[in-house]
Amino acid sequence: MNVLVAPDSLKGALNQRRFAAAIAAGLKRAMPDADVALCPLADGGDGTREVVGGALGGHVRRIVARDAYGRPRQALVLVLEDGTWVMEAAEGPGWLPPRRRPWDAARATSAGLGDMLVAARDGGAQRVWLGLGGTGSTDGGWGLLHALGATSGELPAGLPETPQIRQVPPYPVPLTCWCDVSGPAGGPRGAVYRFGPQKGVARADLPVLAERLDALGERLEQLVGRPLRTLAGAGAAGGAGMALAALGGELTPGAEAIAQLVQLDARVRHAHVVITGEGRLDASSLDGKVVGTVIAHGREAGTPVMALVGEFGGSAAMDALYRAGLTAAFPLTLGPQSRTMAMRGSARAAQEAARHLGRWLTRDPGS
Repeated sequence: MNVLVAPDSLKGALNQRRFAAAIAAGLKRAMPDADVALCPLADGGDGTREVVGGALGGHVRRIVARDAYGRPRQALVLVLEDGTWVMEAAEGPGWLPPRRRPWDAARATSAGLGDMLVAARDGGAQRVWLGLGGTGSTDGGWGLLHALGATSGELPAGLPETPQIRQVPPYPVPLTCWCDVSGPAGGPRGAVYRFGPQKGVARADLPVLAERLDALGERLEQLVGRPLRTLAGAGAAGGAGMALAALGGELTPGAEAIAQLVQLDARVRHAHVVITGEGRLDASSLDGKVVGTVIAHGREAGTPVMALVGEFGGSAAMDALYRAGLTAAFPLTLGPQSRTMAMRGSARAAQEAARHLGRWLTRDPGS
């Protein structure tokens, strides 16, 4: 049997490579004769740089970029042989030490994204692939615009009531932005209402922040002469997708772009079954995420897709996933335990869950 292991990460516990390796180890215990191939995936969020490096090679370069609170830190970028720079927003404005979470929404900034783009521009990049996932800000890209010279004066915390933008200088290098969500910048499906509460925005403050982000988007649209707020993916990275589109960046679904880089389609067609996984399986899994992308490729190829996950969403979300083509989903933990304990034991749990799944895959229905 040919088994393809193609998971996302278990955020905060296992990166894509380690998660895939743990699943493969468990499968081999139950299916020693199986041909198990590993294909770690990402959607533009955490782990994107490592996944692309595993597929295309390149070397890692260190730069300085501000974190979500505007403090300089070291960030890693991947430089490919053809001069492409592969960067993760999570390395800059997405990063905070665990003790500083949850986010201080009033201070969080996307300025680190601008620092990364400046480093690529000044470092001789021929093109940039920028992963837009795992960020802590909801400022519509105000901070990154400031870093690139679109605004003057000191950078205020968060998103000001009346953003003053003089110009939007086109980014001089071809820029592709891999979005981990497909939603627009504004509205009920946009950056503020969908993801603001996850980043520390109080519910009472959501309408105010949404109004400010809309004002920023309106001003950017005036300057560039085209719609930005309603673009698919404009809501990625706390609305920074909107600002990046204003700079000339192409917004594209990150999971599908990376799937093409690693030739996922051919690998799914070669497999008898695909095992994917992530930390939480819910309605957002079909909104540009890895699991939804794997399901779509499996459905197209007629290959069953199964998922190993840390948590499940509600029954309506699971029904939607099954209608989309998911064959089955299995939990990584089989008994009650705290989230901390589950994360500490995630590698062992993944092996055990995969071993049980492997036993089921090799069962004899007639026995």
